Amino acid sequence: MWMYIVVISLIVIGLIATLWVGMSQENSKSNPKYEKKTKANIIMLSVIYGLSIVAFVAIWMIFD
Repeated sequence: MWMYIVVISLIVIGLIATLWVGMSQENSKSNPKYEKKTKANIIMLSVIYGLSIVAFVAIWMIFD
């Protein structure tokens, strides 16, 4: 059970780090188009991370 917590925690940390980099001042200076599509980018990242969580839990349950 503790492995589920570790894997999900790593995914959440990855999500937070991705959003932090995406919203950084340096990123908006080097890629001004990113801020115009912020909502779409956040939705896409959330979907990717959500599917990753579901896939990892499903794989884990199969091999557990």
